[in-house]
Amino acid sequence: MTPKSIYDIDLNSAEGNSDFLKQYKGKVTMIANTTVGCGNANQLEVLQWLQEKYQDQGFEIIGVPTNDYCGPGITRGKWADGITCGLDSKAYGEDVYGTTFNYSEMVSSNPHEKFYEIYPHANDNHERRQPHELYVEISSQMKALRDMKEHLEDSNVEGKFMPTSGFNIGFYDQVDMGGNYEKYLIDKDGYVMKHFANKSLNYDAEKTLKESLMAEGHSEPFAQHGGRTIETFNEEYNFVCSEIEKAIAGARSALNPSLVKI
Repeated sequence: MTPKSIYDIDLNSAEGNSDFLKQYKGKVTMIANTTVGCGNANQLEVLQWLQEKYQDQGFEIIGVPTNDYCGPGITRGKWADGITCGLDSKAYGEDVYGTTFNYSEMVSSNPHEKFYEIYPHANDNHERRQPHELYVEISSQMKALRDMKEHLEDSNVEGKFMPTSGFNIGFYDQVDMGGNYEKYLIDKDGYVMKHFANKSLNYDAEKTLKESLMAEGHSEPFAQHGGRTIETFNEEYNFVCSEIEKAIAGARSALNPSLVKI
């Protein structure tokens, strides 16, 4: 099956404007499935760092909100039930973390079955919806990259950058999605280059939760759970930056038709 450019997929902006993705043709992007108030939401701050660091070099973050991974035990406080539309995620990102990148409409994705084993009440009590074409295409391209992995230049260093958690943050094994804030690096022509797993780039506690805990007299919480450390974060962040820089310099996805020799 011939891969389709992500930038040719029909997707509305959070405000309801059509052809949202076409504006990114010729740019390197990182697509993240954003939401509100979950344990990974602190990544919005880090994604904004990347936006500011590279936006003048032809790079953009794209928030593609989903409510698939929201619900009891995942999203908190006023966001306990997650989001109702893309504008919810946009407003949260801007108000809590000062994000300046664009957000799309809310869509459905392709959750891994194991996610619902852990959180059976996520997404309206495990209601499954048809994934949006965007995530169908991303999954298809991830499968193709996985099948090509043994022939790819960097396959022999898989796992190097997540020594404490075992997550794959930059390679080709993540076909289904494990939660909020999966991140996909897309080349200038719209083809998936790399995947960075949902917990990679976790830096701190979700901001509103952290402020609430501190107001209650708790010591300042630092969400390096699961054995994560600031050293792990720095290693991840530097690696992600290096991959973005390669793409900006002209690297293409292994699936990009321009690389196919006739």
